[in-house]
Amino acid sequence: MSDVLSRFGEILISDVRDRTIRSYDMRINGKMKDESSQKLYSEVEQLDITQRQLIERIVPQIVDLSIHNMLCMLEEHSNIDMQIEGESISEISDGLSGELYTEDGWIQRFSNQRYEEI
Repeated sequence: MSDVLSRFGEILISDVRDRTIRSYDMRINGKMKDESSQKLYSEVEQLDITQRQLIERIVPQIVDLSIHNMLCMLEEHSNIDMQIEGESISEISDGLSGELYTEDGWIQRFSNQRYEEI
């Protein structure tokens, strides 16, 4: 894997995946004080432990699927060309969405948040 592609993966995972999961965890644990977050927290607080655990498992899966679909979109639309250091990430990868997964994929290598392979 090219250094440019790895750098893109590291940024994507830390700045999008991990940040989103952390933010949502803060919302459902009552640590965000805005009105919308507090409303969500009060609703989650009414759930039993099994239901809360399900939410905690689902959040990373939704985030991962969104990232997967975004990477597919970048490959499927030739008029969109994301470049890092002058190199097209779609051209240097043999499948951007596949870069996320496996034991040496971006999630395993760069994420500090929970991941459950489904």
